Amino acid sequence: MNFFRKKETNYGKIIAITVACVAAASAIAFVIYKLIKKYTEDIVYDCDDLLDECEDCDIAIEDAEEAELEEAVDAE
Repeated sequence: MNFFRKKETNYGKIIAITVACVAAASAIAFVIYKLIKKYTEDIVYDCDDLLDECEDCDIAIEDAEEAELEEAVDAE
């Protein structure tokens, strides 16, 4: 009889199921990525176009850079 026989773990089935789950999750993620990319192509903004409308943006960027330089000098 097999009453006293030690049960063996079937590692092949565990690995196969794990690989199948990872492959399925990857396929679902890929399909979702493609759908999002397809339907959001029209909502792409160009930062240069947005900055062309803002005349004070360059001044604000330059002021921020100067403030960072001053903080770096003060830290030393």
